[in-house]
Amino acid sequence: MDPRLAALLTRQRQRQFSDFAGAHAVVTLPVSDRLLNEALTEALPPSAPVRDLQLATLAGNRIRVRFKVGSATFLPAINLTLVIERQPELPRSPVLVLRMEMGGLLSLAGPALRFLDALPPGVRVDHDRILVDLARLLAEHGLAELLEFAEDLQVTTTDGSLVVGIRASVNPRRQADVQ
Repeated sequence: MDPRLAALLTRQRQRQFSDFAGAHAVVTLPVSDRLLNEALTEALPPSAPVRDLQLATLAGNRIRVRFKVGSATFLPAINLTLVIERQPELPRSPVLVLRMEMGGLLSLAGPALRFLDALPPGVRVDHDRILVDLARLLAEHGLAELLEFAEDLQVTTTDGSLVVGIRASVNPRRQADVQ
């Protein structure tokens, strides 16, 4: 990115996008499985307790996850399905809730799923639920204030894509306080 454009955007962020006061945006962003898996590969540290992590999105708000634990080649891959159970409720509760499905194997897979203890800040496991705190994830990347502009956020799936729908606006009254 051109450094001048990056500096301009940084100034706008610092001013809470005041020069865009009154703007409204509705975006539907399909993200292909290929891009999701590339991003996961890039984000997964070499020290991660999992390897060969692959996601496949399915219609009906389901995500198939396949991975291997540890470096031993004789261990079989673990397969599970995540179901989007609850959408974030902005601004009150910016948490996406996913439910793990593994049939009767979920209770037996506890030791194999210990890798879930190594999830990034903002992602935690509660029994068979994975809670994704979007505010915390954004804060970890220095982008916490962006959630202030979001009015609604929905995460759904189709065969082959994760679909993020967002409605956001820059409130003119709030921006008057910044200037």
